[in-house]
Amino acid sequence: MTIRDERGDIVYANRTALETMSMGSAEELVGQSGREIMAGYSVEDEHGRPLSVEDLPGVRLVAGQAAGPLLMRVVHRGTGEEKWRLLKTTALNGADGRFLGAMTVIEDVTALKTAEAATRVLAESGRILASSLDYGQTLRNVAQIAVPSLADFCGVDLLDDYGRLTRVAAAHRDPARRELAERLQALEPAVPAPDSPAGRVLRTATSEVFAELSEEQLLSASRDEHHLGLIRRLDVRSALLVPMRVPARTIGLLTLATARSGRRLGPADVELAEQLARRAAVAVENSRLHTKLTEVAETLQQSLRPAPLPSIPGWEAAALYRPTQTELRIDIGGDFYEFFEHQGTWFAIIGDVTGKGVAAASLTSLMRHGARVASRAEPQPAAILTRLDEALQQQPEPSLCTALCLALHDDHVVISSAGHPAAVLAGRDGVLRQVPRPGPLLGAFADARFEEETIPIAPRELLVLYTDGVTETARGRERFGAERLTEVVAEHAAEPPARVLAALEAALDAFADGPARDDVAALALRAGG
Repeated sequence: MTIRDERGDIVYANRTALETMSMGSAEELVGQSGREIMAGYSVEDEHGRPLSVEDLPGVRLVAGQAAGPLLMRVVHRGTGEEKWRLLKTTALNGADGRFLGAMTVIEDVTALKTAEAATRVLAESGRILASSLDYGQTLRNVAQIAVPSLADFCGVDLLDDYGRLTRVAAAHRDPARRELAERLQALEPAVPAPDSPAGRVLRTATSEVFAELSEEQLLSASRDEHHLGLIRRLDVRSALLVPMRVPARTIGLLTLATARSGRRLGPADVELAEQLARRAAVAVENSRLHTKLTEVAETLQQSLRPAPLPSIPGWEAAALYRPTQTELRIDIGGDFYEFFEHQGTWFAIIGDVTGKGVAAASLTSLMRHGARVASRAEPQPAAILTRLDEALQQQPEPSLCTALCLALHDDHVVISSAGHPAAVLAGRDGVLRQVPRPGPLLGAFADARFEEETIPIAPRELLVLYTDGVTETARGRERFGAERLTEVVAEHAAEPPARVLAALEAALDAFADGPARDDVAALALRAGG
């Protein structure tokens, strides 16, 4: 507690107030002005705005101005010790009501503000680190949070696979000095020397704090006069280097420093900075993992998706392929089709393996490429299905698949079924037929036999093959069904195959009441194309 008289001079201070002002007795106050007392401190309000003696509530009250509570941050210029003070002032009046002075109660709220700052930094960093997988932008946001709550400067450097440090984020309380910090960073070696502070922190994964940088340490850290001049211009008082670690390794370095504030970094700052660095490291690692998974997913998608349709002499072909999205958010599924040629004969296969997602798509790859290879040895649809059935029988887990395989000739097709929905043949007379007869599932029976049917095809006739994802498209408990499918085919049978499938896709979209629950694949083939 302090008391000022009507002239604004401090005429009383209790023991705690004297200790706060680094004085041993009230006699030391005599003859000292408020400016002289404040000269030994860096004083700011809670928003970082510098305060003068005229801003103190006791001085304002004596001057006849409003004097509400004032929260201020005080840093001792000599020791760098930081304190938070809450000042509340009331007028002292005599019995006759005459103003005699002002009494100020000074509350030490350092512990509260320190805990509040730590909570805010961690809460904000948690929110930001979880908001984006772009770790560059995320770390820039984290650096902005650390300044000025933790320090005047924050830099984030990440290690690459060759042990080189790259600055990915930086923030400085003073924009002019941020540019100076970047110039200084550009002079640092990409690979820190093992005995340098950065090298030691990266090697030992142990934080290092320099509470007060001495002239000897500055000389030791500099390489030449130009380098030393930049360091001095940055006016760093205290510095802290913290490793950014994930369980298996150190991935980078978090650097904090104080300058203008004059604050000295200590154990509490180390603890908070280490928590921040751990969170940032996890965010970076998650982002890198996401990037790698995305690359894997894109590679899988390219390898597992059907190839572009080939040009088939004597036939016009179109395809519809709509897989449900997988857990990796890539467009692959359990439905498949493939076209392949052997000695002048073109083959087509369409099928549906059990399951969904990447596991199902890996089986479709086996079916597609297995059919292509099988056709080299025995170029007949039934023989191809037999080889695919043998391949599924050898899988470690039970695996089932439906399929239609057909050989395309000028005036007929040879087709074989493995438990797959029959194809729709639209004749020139307008009559629709289901072909061929059903056969056994692939992978289901040890003694399965697959039959072939030869179907005559007149010029301009249309053959539509599809998976059960078409007929099973749902609206509540109702299904699209084979009847609606044949209606679409009948209505558009005279149109090009691509338009037939576009009409089918539009009909499915109009019928469905939500996202697709199953993969969809369809082929439209017109003879004489």
